[in-house]
Amino acid sequence: MALWSPMLAHSATPAEMMKKVRAHAATLEGPCPFFDAVVVEKTFPNSSNEAVFKRRDKPFPSCTYLWNAKHMNGVKMAGRTVMVPSEGRLTLTKVATRNEAQDWERVLTGYKNQQLTPVPELGPYAVWSAQRRQLSWIAKGHIFHVAVEDDDQPADQQKNAMVVAAELTRTH
Repeated sequence: MALWSPMLAHSATPAEMMKKVRAHAATLEGPCPFFDAVVVEKTFPNSSNEAVFKRRDKPFPSCTYLWNAKHMNGVKMAGRTVMVPSEGRLTLTKVATRNEAQDWERVLTGYKNQQLTPVPELGPYAVWSAQRRQLSWIAKGHIFHVAVEDDDQPADQQKNAMVVAAELTRTH
């Protein structure tokens, strides 16, 4: 005799799963307690269906959002080139500052031999690294880093990092 359970009969739809992910992201224990996942979905529309969230607390609090991009890359496997989706990635890091000038010097040492573009819209301590696809700045007592890798919007990576930066600066 087979037992039937209403709990087993219903599997969650993708929309229901995304709703659960959003609800979890809204809690303090969510993947990024200092950033709203809804902003990620608006800025990176291809991320909204199958985003994966990762959180790291050490050495610094950071959150990473990963998704399969629509852009396809050729990868060599067993002597053949196979087309696979590239990955979209947004990584956010937030660290409290002690001494802005000294902390900024430490940040810049991480960018050795890279051309940096000043970003005056974010203040005197703000740069964009095209090589890393990363925006770094100091605001409101914190060092922020926003790294963007989105093959679906390669020309917009700095612009999208600025959208994320504006939201982080506004909310912190």
